[in-house]
Amino acid sequence: MKFEIQTENDYSIMTLKSERLDSKVAPELKSQFIVLANTSDTGHLILDLGSLTFADSSGLGALLLVHRLYRDLDRNLVLCNVPERIRKLLAISQLEHVFTFANDVNDGIAIASGSNGQV
Repeated sequence: MKFEIQTENDYSIMTLKSERLDSKVAPELKSQFIVLANTSDTGHLILDLGSLTFADSSGLGALLLVHRLYRDLDRNLVLCNVPERIRKLLAISQLEHVFTFANDVNDGIAIASGSNGQV
């Protein structure tokens, strides 16, 4: 398994265990995002990306998919522990303003549980 999921009262925390978010990992991750989004008791999503060292266009596509799913369901998505290299990739791709970021999981929980999930 390339990720671990912990579900609490009004949010879920998904921690990626892979160093790479690429075409080998993205399809399984997308499937899990769809399952989580379509499960009513999973609430908001805090996505811990702390283990990542690499992401490609497939990985960015997976992140955009989960963003769209949660936005359409009026749930918050927060990316936390995002490595500088991945943040730079998001900036180069002009996606840094699409996502909500947190320094760590606890901050992510606070942001996701807030009124609109914005920093």
